[in-house]
Amino acid sequence: MDYDLPETINHEKQIVIIIIAIIISAAIGYMGYHQFMKWHENKLQAAVSEQQQKMAEKSADLEYQIITLQNKLTMLEPPPVSDDRITEVFGKPQSYIAAETDHSCDAMKHKITSFFTYLHQNSYVDANQSEKNPSDVFLQMVRALSAHPPMIVDETRDLVSLKHNLAHFYRILHKERIAMVKNIMAAENDVLEHAMADFYTYYVTGDCCKNDDEPCVSLNTLYEYAGFFMNTFAGKSYLFRRSSAIRCLTDYYAVLVLDRANDAEINQYGIDIRPYIDLALDNITSQNNLLFQDQYLDTLTNLQEKYSS
Repeated sequence: MDYDLPETINHEKQIVIIIIAIIISAAIGYMGYHQFMKWHENKLQAAVSEQQQKMAEKSADLEYQIITLQNKLTMLEPPPVSDDRITEVFGKPQSYIAAETDHSCDAMKHKITSFFTYLHQNSYVDANQSEKNPSDVFLQMVRALSAHPPMIVDETRDLVSLKHNLAHFYRILHKERIAMVKNIMAAENDVLEHAMADFYTYYVTGDCCKNDDEPCVSLNTLYEYAGFFMNTFAGKSYLFRRSSAIRCLTDYYAVLVLDRANDAEINQYGIDIRPYIDLALDNITSQNNLLFQDQYLDTLTNLQEKYSS
């Protein structure tokens, strides 16, 4: 027995030493793993931070380039529209010049008719359509838009209503007519400002000279669409996709229509015209590509004074 005791003690010591070694190894392993994970996390965070910094710098650089390009585009002056170009689109120069000071029915009708004739000669209407003359297409578009005005209030009450309003022109005018309008806006960009002024003078302020054959639009319908462009997400979204000049001019004429609606006491949605006057004034002031900019600014300044009280 006396000889077995030391051997048992040695065996127990060996077991204790093995256990301690295992514990120490596990502790070292855990600490090593913890340190490794911490190092890996720091490296990963550093890599993420570096990537975020690069993305931020790239985003800032792109934003600067966009602003620079926008400023360059804004500063571009449009080439003057020649007499030959005016003759081609609106008829003889003398008729056009006379109409600038004399908004008679005959003078304005001459310009409108010449404009539609020019569009017809340039084949903007799809040959597969039954309506061959752009003036006929215009008449049908006016009737369709008048019969189905857009939503002015509660547009965002649900997703269906918003989508319905966003697709308003496509639903009412359909693909072929939308394509025709886009083609005209792209190809005849240099004379659109003239055309918009003529159409407003003849069809709105001139009331189509009381001609029953003309596609006159009621002030109520014009008011609905002015409200659509000024007061709805769908209308603003539509204008956002247009050029800055068309966007500014649409806002300008929408303000004029709203002013007429106020005078006629048919502003049923209670749209406050004052912020829209200020917005149109700021936008037109920032433009350098509007031929009749001074006239627009004078008109808007007068409206500011009218609604200042």
